[in-house]
Amino acid sequence: MVAIRLEKIPGMLLELQADATRWFKYYVVWNKAVPFISGLVFVHAWVEYALIAILITHLTDEWLHLPRAASIVNVQDGVTAVLALVVAYVSDAYVGPFLAVVCSTVAYIIGLTLLFFAAWRLISIELQLLYVALLLVALGRAGRDIPLKEFLAYQFREEGSHVDEEQLESRRKIWWRPPYILGICASVYVFANATWIELSRIAAIAMGVGFVLFLGGIAFKYKYKPPASQSKLNNMLQILRAAISKRRLSNSTPSGNVIPILRWLDKASVEEPSPSRAEQVRIGRLWSPEDVQEVKILLSMVPLWTTFLAYGLLQATGNTFFYEQVGYMDSRLGRISRVPIVIFVIVKSSTSFIVSRLCDSLLPSYWSQKVPRQVMLTRIGAGMAISPLCCIVAWRIEKYRLHKYVNHDISISAFWLVPQFFLLGFMEGLVFDGMEEVFDGHVPESFRKYGPSFTQFALNIGNFVSLVFILIFHGLFNDNLDTSGLATYYALLAYICFVNFLFYCGVATYYVKESYYEKDESPVEQELEQIQNLDSHEATDHQLAE
Repeated sequence: MVAIRLEKIPGMLLELQADATRWFKYYVVWNKAVPFISGLVFVHAWVEYALIAILITHLTDEWLHLPRAASIVNVQDGVTAVLALVVAYVSDAYVGPFLAVVCSTVAYIIGLTLLFFAAWRLISIELQLLYVALLLVALGRAGRDIPLKEFLAYQFREEGSHVDEEQLESRRKIWWRPPYILGICASVYVFANATWIELSRIAAIAMGVGFVLFLGGIAFKYKYKPPASQSKLNNMLQILRAAISKRRLSNSTPSGNVIPILRWLDKASVEEPSPSRAEQVRIGRLWSPEDVQEVKILLSMVPLWTTFLAYGLLQATGNTFFYEQVGYMDSRLGRISRVPIVIFVIVKSSTSFIVSRLCDSLLPSYWSQKVPRQVMLTRIGAGMAISPLCCIVAWRIEKYRLHKYVNHDISISAFWLVPQFFLLGFMEGLVFDGMEEVFDGHVPESFRKYGPSFTQFALNIGNFVSLVFILIFHGLFNDNLDTSGLATYYALLAYICFVNFLFYCGVATYYVKESYYEKDESPVEQELEQIQNLDSHEATDHQLAE
């Protein structure tokens, strides 16, 4: 028996080698123009982690008050999420990914240059220049999520061959992730402890070099994706406008089983007496029930998105006050005189990435097919359940820090903050990608490429809520953390996150029970699925028999 098994080993090795070769040829493709795009991806990652992610620490170092600095950062992140949708719409409907990347990168370079001048002039508090700089920086960051990724993926499209979107996306990830990770690593070792003036100047130069490198790829024949003849986002806006303009019509044609409050959109499919039907279709005032149903399915996610306001509030707090705490603690580690703050950004991001990849690997392997909707909603719920725990840990650590500083004049180690950054990253890894999976599984296929932008928009609305909270509870915040009531603020957030978790459970239960979210399968598809299930069971029984 052992000898027989040993004889099979060479054949098994050859089979594994053949599978690896097929996988490599399928996913890894060399393209002469792609490295020029990866260079821009590297610069984006370095600027994001070295400067933008820890912007609040630079603002407070330049004598800005803590509440104002936190408000500026929150608004900048929120505007970035809004602009990401706008840039995706303009890219898809009007200019195409290449021009969208070019325009957003030029805005990024100008914004970083103005940020350098703002840092240089902040001694006299030139905030107007800072606001303009951060708006342009937000526009530059918005061009990264969809246009740059879409442009990179389009380079692997082969003329005259069948387009496999999953294959293109896998190839895109292989050329995106290594330079992005290298950019993160470079943010730790390259100019990690530089001043804000130095970092902003170097960031502007680096983005300029990356942009020139990106333009150099034109000589190697980029593949340019033209704007869509019918953009789904543009269609959605026209359907909303048509439904609103025909709101007084008494009759309507129902299109599908969606939330009753959205039935007013059916008026977009009602034909008016004049002008002619063809003219109504041409000017966007008459749409088919199928088009209206797609928009209704997308908008039916709004109730679920409202449950992420408290999540976004905590995320905004983590991107501001968590990093600010590092500056009030002992950041020495052995012989290293000062540990870069970006280390804590990496703790959060790496935790989020690992948790997300584990879920993406374990859940499909357990169900062997598409993960059920209720499982993905449970995954999101687990992340929402961690949010009050993260606030409680942050509250206890801040109270301990103040106790040591006030009573003993001792600065505790900054590494006491690792648990709250870990919990914040754990929460993000469960919620963000879980929300993307829910979005992809339930909206029409034509809307799926907007999943990251819609998800980021829904989660980052909490940045504006954070701004409101800072204004309401302004008495808790002074010029620095030692005289502020940050621990009280964290305790308040713990209560809010717990109540929001209960609210999410109620809304998620409604989404599990309702059937409008499902895509009906035809009898043929159901029969094919049953045959596949029978084949898989027979294969399993055969393996057990052997």
